[in-house]
Amino acid sequence: MPQFLIPLLASGEGGGKGFQLIDVQWESVIWLWIIFACLFFILRWMAWPMITGAVERREDYIAESLKKAEEVQRAASEIAARQEALLAEANAKAKSVLDEAREQSETYRKRELEKARAEADSFLERAKKEISLEENRARDALRREVVDLTLEVSSRVLERTVSADDDRRLAEKLVGEVQARRMGAARN
Repeated sequence: MPQFLIPLLASGEGGGKGFQLIDVQWESVIWLWIIFACLFFILRWMAWPMITGAVERREDYIAESLKKAEEVQRAASEIAARQEALLAEANAKAKSVLDEAREQSETYRKRELEKARAEADSFLERAKKEISLEENRARDALRREVVDLTLEVSSRVLERTVSADDDRRLAEKLVGEVQARRMGAARN
């Protein structure tokens, strides 16, 4: 026994009876147990079913909420997967459209380039033809001038006048022969 309790137990208070730490009143204890048992049975029959029902409803509500949360999470992950698939499909379509647009622009560019080349070639051919025509005209004019000069020189040399038609025929014949010789020499 602890040392500090010994003097309390030894001293007597209340008519020499000795000191008692706990004064047990057995009547109160019995009534306390009876009241406890009555309350326990009343609570057990009336309140306990309501309390356990409320707890079970709460458990069911929490379980249902967890199940719904899992379903929502599953649905959200499915939606996210579908969105990713749709995004990938949209990216593929966009890439396809861009590739097709690039291909069409390249085809258009090539077509326009060929068209421009054809126009340039056509313009060049026309220019060559025009140059050739102008060259031929210049040669014809030069020939006529040479023929006229030759006739004038030959008529002065001969001091007689040959008819203009005769002179012209003679000059054209000479020019034709010279030209034929040049063409023959150019071919060889």
